[in-house]
Amino acid sequence: MTPDQYPTPAHGQPMTRRRLREIERARAGAATPSEPPTITGAQRAVGATLGRKRPRGAVAVILMVVVVLAIVAVPVVLSRSGAGRILGGAPAGGGSGAALAADAPIDSALTVTGRLGSTPALSLKGVLAPPAPDQVITDVLVQGTGRVVNEGDGVLLSVSRFSGTDGANTTGSPAGRRLFFGRLDAGVVGGAIDAAVVRAAEGSRIVLRSSVQTGAGARTTEVTVVDVLPTLATGQALEPAAGTPSVALAEDGTISVGLTGLSAPTRSTTAVVIRGEGGQVSATDTIVARYTTVSWSGGTVRTTNYGWTAAPGTIDMTDTLAGLAQGLVDVPVGSRVVLSLPADQARGDEPVAVVVDVLAIVEGGAAPSDAASAPATP
Repeated sequence: MTPDQYPTPAHGQPMTRRRLREIERARAGAATPSEPPTITGAQRAVGATLGRKRPRGAVAVILMVVVVLAIVAVPVVLSRSGAGRILGGAPAGGGSGAALAADAPIDSALTVTGRLGSTPALSLKGVLAPPAPDQVITDVLVQGTGRVVNEGDGVLLSVSRFSGTDGANTTGSPAGRRLFFGRLDAGVVGGAIDAAVVRAAEGSRIVLRSSVQTGAGARTTEVTVVDVLPTLATGQALEPAAGTPSVALAEDGTISVGLTGLSAPTRSTTAVVIRGEGGQVSATDTIVARYTTVSWSGGTVRTTNYGWTAAPGTIDMTDTLAGLAQGLVDVPVGSRVVLSLPADQARGDEPVAVVVDVLAIVEGGAAPSDAASAPATP
């Protein structure tokens, strides 16, 4: 017997080591069951929920499609039905959508941003419930430091309206605001604005909340923002050049122009004695202004609208004295300008001194009558 052979079995063939290993492997395979395929955690959870074996083939694909559709479709249905708000969503516009009392404190109801005299922006913190039809809620957001306005005084007001439901600007003008320049009169500006502006200081921003009726007959809140703008130049005082006429302001708001010792001008000169910080005047603008024209020969006043009880006027830069149109270009709003004009740059009859306080620019070239005849009222 060789070392590679074992005793032969009954059929007489020799048992080699190779043959013995094959037999042992066959026996081991028959005794050990095959390993089942791996089941994932997600499959085990789905199988347990359904109470049956893990789905295979087409059934598994259909089940997956159903699960995906449920995940996508349920939130959409909830959001369209309004139930999404319960889950923490917020409706568009009107701040958080929460209803606020008509007389809620102004800080908890809304915020107003924007420079005084520019178109303001309104942000609501909820939908404002309308006040009673005869009630107007008035708040002073900015306390001005200028002169106090009395009934019948000349005023310059910038007025914007907003919806108390979604905060939209409802003023109805391209600029989103309207200018009123005239004497303060309840019959012109409306009783609510008149009551809010009387005894207010120039430079103030006032917010009015009132009730208005919609076309459907319901009532809603209207928010009116009123800026009480200065009616005299405000800005940095500058030292005028030698030969510039002097200007003195009286207590009643009128001015006097000093020409003593000054030679009549032979060419136009312009001196900015107070420099404002507003927008610059262009050659095609219409501006709201205080102005006075004084004869150089006799020192008499030819025209003026200075004085607290006088209404500010307008200057159309395309239709005014040649010297005035040239001298006011690029001057910032809020400035006071003193112009010395020879006869050919004035009315053609004599040289004059002109003082102008630039108060505002009428947006879009609107005619002064348009701006003044459409004051906003709550």
